[in-house]
Amino acid sequence: MIPEKKTWTKAAIMLAVAGLMIMGIMSFAALAEEKKVKPTWVWTKERPKPSWWRWDGVYSKDKPVRGGYLHVASSRYVGMMNPNHWPINDWATIINFYEGRVAYDGTYRQRHPWLVDKWTYVAPNVVDEHYRPGVYFSDGTEVTAEGVVYLFNWIKDKKNGCWSRGTTKKYKKVEVIDKYTARFTTKEPWGNYPVGWFGFIISAKALKGDVALRDIKIAEKNIRKAKKDLAKLEKKVEKTEKNANKIEKLKKKIAANEAKIEGLKKQAAGHISTDLMPVGTGPFILEKASSGNFVKMKRNPNWWFGQSIDKPEMPYLDGILNTVIPDPSIQIANLRAGKIDQMGVSKSQYDIIKKDRNLNVYAYLDNHTVQLALNHQSKALSDIRVRKAVSHAIDRKALIAGTEFGLAREASCMYPGDHWAHNPGLQPVKYDPELSKRLLKEAGYGDGLTLKGYAGNSPAANARSVAIKNMLAKVGINWKVEALSPAAIDDRVKNLEYDLGLIRMYYIQDPTAVAENFYKSKGRFNMGRYENPELDKLIDAGRIEISEAKRQKMYYQIEKTLYENYVDIWLWWEMSVVARRKQLQGYNHDMFMTGRTHYLYSHPLWFKDGHR
Repeated sequence: MIPEKKTWTKAAIMLAVAGLMIMGIMSFAALAEEKKVKPTWVWTKERPKPSWWRWDGVYSKDKPVRGGYLHVASSRYVGMMNPNHWPINDWATIINFYEGRVAYDGTYRQRHPWLVDKWTYVAPNVVDEHYRPGVYFSDGTEVTAEGVVYLFNWIKDKKNGCWSRGTTKKYKKVEVIDKYTARFTTKEPWGNYPVGWFGFIISAKALKGDVALRDIKIAEKNIRKAKKDLAKLEKKVEKTEKNANKIEKLKKKIAANEAKIEGLKKQAAGHISTDLMPVGTGPFILEKASSGNFVKMKRNPNWWFGQSIDKPEMPYLDGILNTVIPDPSIQIANLRAGKIDQMGVSKSQYDIIKKDRNLNVYAYLDNHTVQLALNHQSKALSDIRVRKAVSHAIDRKALIAGTEFGLAREASCMYPGDHWAHNPGLQPVKYDPELSKRLLKEAGYGDGLTLKGYAGNSPAANARSVAIKNMLAKVGINWKVEALSPAAIDDRVKNLEYDLGLIRMYYIQDPTAVAENFYKSKGRFNMGRYENPELDKLIDAGRIEISEAKRQKMYYQIEKTLYENYVDIWLWWEMSVVARRKQLQGYNHDMFMTGRTHYLYSHPLWFKDGHR
């Protein structure tokens, strides 16, 4: 049957158009609604809700107040705003703009959800990361698996000049599984997940703008070279067919690059390099900066985390002003005068500022270890009796009291005492100078021993090395220590031109990095100074073991092996001091010690009255 032919009246057409418009509006509304998906938190047996995950009266008796600019100071300007480009001089500023995939807690376990809300081992060398839906960058784009894969490949691309490029080498491939899931396949089992590629998440849209700017420069360089070559050919008197072909090719090359630039300019329209304008998911956005002088940040009104816990007023501050003040004593003066609201304080100032009624001052164990690195290729130090003699000759308690103003804890091995991988059965080596003398005599050094070495070239390092030198002298050891720059120290380490070096291991998180760099035979800071094939195997096994319980036992054994063989001399675990004006509120020290970065990310500060 042939359908009846319809006649479209003006009214019918208008109704149809109106219907299409309504459908279009509904579609846009649906998209807008999709964009407003609120990030959520789901706790499981494997990743339980932390005890400090609360914002009630137990956390703070005072209620948060919006407003005010936090004033802080740095000794140096931040440097590059893209954390994959060097130099980065102030990470405390960077973490206001960018956030990581996961966070670590008070035992330095790095397996707490943040931008990644869950992950699954598909195989020992394959991990699926699921990114929290509803998280947006400051440029309005959403965090997705596609964007994360683009970031990974951007870091991997040599043309982008990322210092972090080396962190991508352990991977076979990275791929998108669905909108919020990326699959990472490594070359070997991935026991130390999530350690691996550099994990600050950056907007793919912004990075594509960077690539466009980069390619414009490359095309402009190509044009300049082609025009220079063209000018040379056109000056030639002899007109040959070969030259004519070259001229034609150069003209085409110039035209092609000019056309390319026009297209790239459209892609880069309005874009500012991420080295100058950070685009992350963090609680603050860059407002203004003056190289070498200050960085001013403003509140991110769309910070995803506050929305995820029904506290959209987070962060509470209007912004942060970070001023460059190179001299620590001037920083302290500004703190006490109320011009700076919080700062890390040197230990030497602790006794003074803790009495200031306007300040809250906290001293706490941090994840840095100070030690003496021993070169086992040295004839004397290849003998365990000499290594024992050196270790027992050092009065750790006196060192801490005299050079650290009492703000440190005696160390028994490389991992700090509250680290999940530290062996609790180890005790600091006792001070026993008489035993040191006997051991030296047994080893054939009864008449004395000279050891050469190095320390950093700073007032603190100088004070420490002088104190240690004096202690060693009392048992007949002459430590000829030199104060050197980092580059010079690196050269000495590389060439094994030392016996005894005073070093500091910073920011110890996943235990693999320290074990590999310092104690594996070909480690970055070992360079063959100490070799133990069995320990190498244990370190390798710890890196690829997926079970954290099994890994922990392995690191207990690694520390025990190092300890019993006096491989190095661990002196103390560092403490840090932070001071804040009492006007600045919202910090719970007990919760911080339990939650560390996970707590700091989730509990932003505020001013008592909403202003400075």
